[in-house]
Amino acid sequence: MSRQQPLALAPPAGPASWSERTLLDHAMRRALGSLNLAFLNLATELAEEGRLRLISGMPPRAIDALIDPAAGRRLCERLPYALFDLRFGDGGFWQGEIAAAGGVQDAGHLPAADERIVAFVRAVIMLAWHLAQTRAAGARLVFGTAPATIAALSSMSVATVERLARRVAPALTARFGSRTRFWLQFEGCAVHPDDQAVNLLQQLGLQIQGADSARLQALQRRPKRGAVA
Repeated sequence: MSRQQPLALAPPAGPASWSERTLLDHAMRRALGSLNLAFLNLATELAEEGRLRLISGMPPRAIDALIDPAAGRRLCERLPYALFDLRFGDGGFWQGEIAAAGGVQDAGHLPAADERIVAFVRAVIMLAWHLAQTRAAGARLVFGTAPATIAALSSMSVATVERLARRVAPALTARFGSRTRFWLQFEGCAVHPDDQAVNLLQQLGLQIQGADSARLQALQRRPKRGAVA
């Protein structure tokens, strides 16, 4: 983490609130904050039932740190990105799932999923679809969405959302699940959400997302083995 790559969406100098003014309006920030809070509440419920494993990458310590619900709500309202992921960086995954959801109605053949997770994923898909339709740069900021994913979501019929939510529900994970430093910083913010700690968490998430985006772009530009020069 000490040698971060530059941000793919480089902010101007100044506080992390730049993203709200440039890429997300107040309504979108409010919707994102609500989804982040709903995700944390969902993870808390599952942890209390001993089923937190249904959300891969979610550290139990992060849930334990959310002692004060009001503090968690204030923290969620200030983050310009999602705390969860649905493989938004994998365009091929979304192209395939959207095509399948729009074809034969195969929901009866899908594995059973927790209805709370399905309901949450449905809400996420609707926000991602809206951003893909209206603010592609906002979709990249909020979800780390790949261009192919944005294209697939933009062409998606809303009528497929229910089937699509059930198809992709098992893909729900915590964002930055392998980034220990991020979730340690999150724990500190959950306990003491002062301005400095929250700003650090904002910037850390953006740096990780930028590094991941740059790495993915480098892989996509790499010539395929055996290609003719």
